[in-house]
Amino acid sequence: MSQTHKNSSNGMIVSAALLLGVSSLLSRIVGLVRDRVFTSTFGAGDTFDSFVVAFRIPDLIFNLVVIGALSAAFIPLFTEKMVAGKKGEEDAHRFALSILHLMGIGIGLFSVCFALFAPQIIPLIAPGFAGDKLAMTVMLSRIMALQPILLCVSFVFSGILNSYKKFFAYALAPILYNLGIIAGAVYFVPYLGVAGLGWGVVLGALLHAGVQLPSVLKVGFKWQPVLISSSKDLLQIWKMMLPRVFGLAAQQANLFIVTIIGSGLLSGSISAFHLANNVQYIPIGIFGIAFAQAAFPTLAEQFARKKRADFRHTITKSFRYIMFFVVPTSALFYLLRAQIIRVLFGHGAFNWADTTATYETFGFLVVSIFAQATIPLLTRAFYAQQNTRVPVLISLGSIAINSIIAFPFAHMYGVQGLAIAFSVSTIIQLAVLLGILHVHLDGFDDKKVLLSIGKMVVATIVAAITTQLLKTPIANMVDMQRFWGILTQLIGAFAGGILVYIIICILLRSEELEIIKRYIPRKLKLPKGTDTPRFSGLIE
Repeated sequence: MSQTHKNSSNGMIVSAALLLGVSSLLSRIVGLVRDRVFTSTFGAGDTFDSFVVAFRIPDLIFNLVVIGALSAAFIPLFTEKMVAGKKGEEDAHRFALSILHLMGIGIGLFSVCFALFAPQIIPLIAPGFAGDKLAMTVMLSRIMALQPILLCVSFVFSGILNSYKKFFAYALAPILYNLGIIAGAVYFVPYLGVAGLGWGVVLGALLHAGVQLPSVLKVGFKWQPVLISSSKDLLQIWKMMLPRVFGLAAQQANLFIVTIIGSGLLSGSISAFHLANNVQYIPIGIFGIAFAQAAFPTLAEQFARKKRADFRHTITKSFRYIMFFVVPTSALFYLLRAQIIRVLFGHGAFNWADTTATYETFGFLVVSIFAQATIPLLTRAFYAQQNTRVPVLISLGSIAINSIIAFPFAHMYGVQGLAIAFSVSTIIQLAVLLGILHVHLDGFDDKKVLLSIGKMVVATIVAAITTQLLKTPIANMVDMQRFWGILTQLIGAFAGGILVYIIICILLRSEELEIIKRYIPRKLKLPKGTDTPRFSGLIE
């Protein structure tokens, strides 16, 4: 490969990563607005608890079947058919129709069964709910059973558009999804009552599919009565999606543990965990998932070419880059946890008690951000070696640990105990993954990793001290009883800490800082002639 082509490829990757990060950030911002609308209207109480629990089963169906299949298998197989001969596009469209129909039928059956048996299923995942709260949850569950069917259609559209390098409509889809949910809370609830929340989710799913439909039709995709295009294709997509399904199942299992135990705690406990988890996941999604996705193709190629040293170098370099971003973010999130939660949700029905429960839960979750952000990279390192068994077993072990310690911790500390259990089990999962991978690869670039992390820790300590020192003088200059006062303190203290972190990293000659200086200022646009990046991930 020529140097010019290599530089062009690197530039395209960095540009794609930037676009992915910006799109993800915008989606998460709208998601936070959605949560603020909910909290200001209902607070962290029975209604919000019911909404979160009602979402669990439809979300489980959608994540395991749709995300599991499409993120792991649909796009590669669709693209492979597109480039295979004269009838490639026709075969690809028949394949997409087959997946659309089969998944639609399968998810439709799941959704119908869930709607019919919701009164029996909901008490299993929320055993602490009773009376009106249980009835409200069942009612919302039945309405939201329509969501996975609509999103199944939408994500097949997404797969097709990504394969054609058509990205704009897909970028809008998750934003419109959240706007639909917001519309339900603002406009439907006054007329339909709490049921309006469920219909808002359905509207959001319709918008998610609808915004992509014109683009899908534009590329020539037309409906035909195709059920099974090829039994070989179905077998292949099943084999490819299975590891992904196991990984997603592990994530869903931890959420169900929180729901089951949280339903027996104080009203609003599930809401508090849900809100805290959404906020703490922002740096994980922007940095951890992005770097893991970017590194995966390189890792797979290096393993296939038996370039063991390069494989090890890619893992350690990506690990260091993730840690460079999430270590200071975690520290500053912890120090400013009350300000963050109050600014984001402290309005209307969301009172100080709700704020306290949420920011204390948030504080225990951010302790494990570094582990949550690096686990996706290490898991993909195993997948690149065609080893799906080890990360799945480790994930199951983490779930077991979480389940064992969550019950006593919740009894002692309430919803904060659930956050403690989650963080402990996640950190253990990271340690085991690192240990086994270290043995498999005969070590990492240990000296470089330890030196880099040492510099990050020193810079983070100085940044954290700066942030803590800035909080009081800023508070003395503003009215801390008003939204703008708290926001000013949050922005000023956080910005001061980040600035100091960067300065210290420059003084310590941090290698990780070079990626920012080298790429971001001059890679804000895709070079002409490059492909639009492919995006995948959960709706936020």
